[in-house]
Amino acid sequence: MKVTVKFFAHLRDLVGKKSTIEVDLEEGATVSRLMAELCMDEQVRATLLDENRELKSDITILKNGREIRFLEGMDTKLESGDEISVFPVVAGGNQTD
Repeated sequence: MKVTVKFFAHLRDLVGKKSTIEVDLEEGATVSRLMAELCMDEQVRATLLDENRELKSDITILKNGREIRFLEGMDTKLESGDEISVFPVVAGGNQTD
């Protein structure tokens, strides 16, 4: 099965400035399996996963527009045609009174 993975902001640099890639996975694969496939590259792994191979807290993953944190996390099952979005957490900015 194929899923589409979109990277946003500076994460696009991880995939050669392409914002979208397609990944072939076995039927019934999970987000965890997708991350294992993507993280075969050392730079991608260092950016997305911590030393325990858990998703870093400053990375957000959406499955078809829904944050996986509110689904089944890394155990969220994927289906052919799913769109996975990978974002860095955006924080900061100036607050005015």
